[in-house]
Amino acid sequence: MATANRSNATTRLVVVLKQSEKKRVQSFARKEQVSSSELLRRSFQDYVARASAVSEEDELRAAIGEMDSALDMAIVAVRSARIEVAENIAKMRKMRGE
Repeated sequence: MATANRSNATTRLVVVLKQSEKKRVQSFARKEQVSSSELLRRSFQDYVARASAVSEEDELRAAIGEMDSALDMAIVAVRSARIEVAENIAKMRKMRGE
């Protein structure tokens, strides 16, 4: 006896379209040689993938912004440390009488 795979199970969803939209969906589906339902499933999957890509792009932009800020702070810290080291070297030379 065959059992249905839950991940492949389908359910019905009613979508309300204008008549012109329904005709366009059916026309695209015929061109792709798939059912209107399959066309809408594929379209939704593509929409989700694009939305995820935009979200990832936003996250990457934010990460790059944080890295830029961290690098700016690191540069300031290094410059400050160099000045402090130079001042300490000058003090040591003065103490030695150089």
